[in-house]
Amino acid sequence: MIEMMKKTTIFLLMMVALVACGDDDDPDSAKKPDYIAASEELTLSETQDNILSIKSNCKWHLYVEVDWLSLDPASGEGNGKVTITAKPNKTGDIRQTTIYMRNEDNTVERTVIVYQKKAADNSFVPEPGENPFPE
Repeated sequence: MIEMMKKTTIFLLMMVALVACGDDDDPDSAKKPDYIAASEELTLSETQDNILSIKSNCKWHLYVEVDWLSLDPASGEGNGKVTITAKPNKTGDIRQTTIYMRNEDNTVERTVIVYQKKAADNSFVPEPGENPFPE
């Protein structure tokens, strides 16, 4: 009988220890809400890489709805840097688009407005595969 009481007492103490060490009692172990942060606006440089720095505590993905802008990488996890590449702007106007940033389950969305200046009037910037020596 005493042996059975000892085993029961040890079992109960182990259970109390497990409950006391559980994640439910630790406020720092609770899942924090997903966040994604970056500049709200970005004007693209014509002479250097365009980098968007992202601060995040979750998986994220980016997308744009235009074909003149590409993002590399377009997804990641945690903090990261994204290289933005734009085709030359031959429209004669400043162009603008939005980069959408979302977490994995699409419950958090942030946006970055991107501006690209028009090409100088006297400049010729060939598209990939275009003749660099216009006639």
